[in-house]
Amino acid sequence: MCLHCIGDESTQVNPEGPRISRPSDVTERQSINKRIQNMKALKKEKMKLNKRFAKPAPVPEPGLLWP
Repeated sequence: MCLHCIGDESTQVNPEGPRISRPSDVTERQSINKRIQNMKALKKEKMKLNKRFAKPAPVPEPGLLWP
């Protein structure tokens, strides 16, 4: 299918004008807050894993094992 230009050819697909700020553009303050949140989450995860692996699982006594 072919699209033909109808009417005025002076119209542009991307007209030049003032740059619109994109939502992906983050401020310095936002990036600092995001890094702080990530570091807090890592610290929390590390504490959770340290608790989990601090003590090894108890080894059952040989007499209690089924043959």
